[in-house]
Amino acid sequence: MLTRKIISSSFCTFYLIAVASHCSNVAKAFTPSPVLSANPMRQTTTPTWTQLNLKRGGKKKKKANDNTITVNRLAYRNYEIIETLEAGISLVGTEVKSIRDGKMNLRDGYIRPDIKGRGCDLYNVHIGKHSMSSEFFQHEERRVRRLLLHKEQTRKLKQKVDQQGMTIVPLKAYFNDGNKVKLEIALVKGKNVRDKRQTIKEREAKRETSRMVKNFRL
Repeated sequence: MLTRKIISSSFCTFYLIAVASHCSNVAKAFTPSPVLSANPMRQTTTPTWTQLNLKRGGKKKKKANDNTITVNRLAYRNYEIIETLEAGISLVGTEVKSIRDGKMNLRDGYIRPDIKGRGCDLYNVHIGKHSMSSEFFQHEERRVRRLLLHKEQTRKLKQKVDQQGMTIVPLKAYFNDGNKVKLEIALVKGKNVRDKRQTIKEREAKRETSRMVKNFRL
């Protein structure tokens, strides 16, 4: 019995030593080993298994924030855009809240300079009422709103409207970097039926091309 106990204890000791040596070999296999380069002052290390996995997965790229509120697609279809310009807009509190809720529509809007050429007004743009405000503080949904432009810009717009018969329409509303509502307005000319058909053909061709590229990538 004594001999059996001695043999079993020695076998357990030998087994533990073997396991410990195996673990140390595995740890050495995953530790970075220095790689000698031509420059003795500069030495690099090979990446470990965990580092390789991190590189493969990586971090997902964040999508760029789209601050667009609404786009006037009807203007792109019916008019030929000659020149664009950024303009501010005078709003009240409930209008800003409604715009943040997406209750703004530029479809029927247009811009008209005043008689003296000192400013431009935005007409027929619908901004819905704010649902959480009382009726006393509500705004008119289609009221005339003043645009914030420099006098020189207003004079140039008035000259082109009066002399060349152009129209000013809002193309897009968006939030700028300062979180303020801005409008992209444009001097436009009306398209005839032939131009509209050509625009539709170009749009369809562009869609078909993008669809083919997407299927090819898959």
